[in-house]
Amino acid sequence: MQKSFRLLLALLTLLSCTPWSYASFEELPTGARQAGLGNAFTAIADDVYSTYYNPAGLVQLHRSEFTAYYAKLYSGLTDGSSIGRSFIAYGHPTTKFGTFGFSYLSLSLADLYSESTFALHYATSIRERWNLGGSIKLLKKSFGSDTYTQNAINSDTGASLGAPDPLFAQNGTSKSAASFDLGAQYRLSRIYGVGLTILNVNSPNMALSPGDTDKVSAVYKVGLARRTKTSSVDAEASMRQFTSDEFRFNMGGERWLKESIAIRAGLGFGQRQYQVTSIGFSYKWEAFQFDYALIYPLTGIKGTFGTNQLSLTFRFGRKN
Repeated sequence: MQKSFRLLLALLTLLSCTPWSYASFEELPTGARQAGLGNAFTAIADDVYSTYYNPAGLVQLHRSEFTAYYAKLYSGLTDGSSIGRSFIAYGHPTTKFGTFGFSYLSLSLADLYSESTFALHYATSIRERWNLGGSIKLLKKSFGSDTYTQNAINSDTGASLGAPDPLFAQNGTSKSAASFDLGAQYRLSRIYGVGLTILNVNSPNMALSPGDTDKVSAVYKVGLARRTKTSSVDAEASMRQFTSDEFRFNMGGERWLKESIAIRAGLGFGQRQYQVTSIGFSYKWEAFQFDYALIYPLTGIKGTFGTNQLSLTFRFGRKN
């Protein structure tokens, strides 16, 4: 098998641990605060990272927020893979017309493979207790070109074909499609609330070849949160549509020790050997907030130091 495809297979296995029919755009922890909470954020969703987790949560922004995030996935792998993931987002609340936002997410493996998502978001409140939101996303995945893709090898015989990879030659090296998210939150009381979200409702097919299938998995989540001025706890269940339905449970909590310092921890487990734990902290200084998290897989992936995540968020403008 070609070197490029070995690396791509390793990447997709790391990201989803699933057969090829569902591999693109795996839902992963995004944002260091959210990662530190064990990826349990559907019901809490109260900052600009709601654009990724639950667009309904944008209603809870009291002023405009901008964030930048970076993560290096699975540091220390022996094959030298360097998988980077970055995210920027902006949320803008208005007094009469709800909250608007946009975001851009990218994932890359050197020059061999990349995924990008550009999205527009909107949220509004209804009858005081309900928050509703939605997202429109443009997904794009691209394969790079190197000496191996330009001189393909017959996987059965190992002989060089002396020509570019036929899949890329016939179908190009990239694929784009539109996708949609829907979300809702309901306040049960002053401190308790529930959240529901469906990511990638339409589950678009991202396969290069018209005859193949590489669907983006739809993700269904429901969570329960307890929030006070100094702490938050979120527990949620989710289902992903791979070749068969897969269920996960995630939970996490945070505690603000002072107005400027917070600590958090989380845990997740489910099917396909999904078991992870996470820790994190935050530091606030005036309008800035710095977040860090470390996610460590308890099963499955070996030889990694875990995934380090960094976020920097800036809040500006007057509170609405």
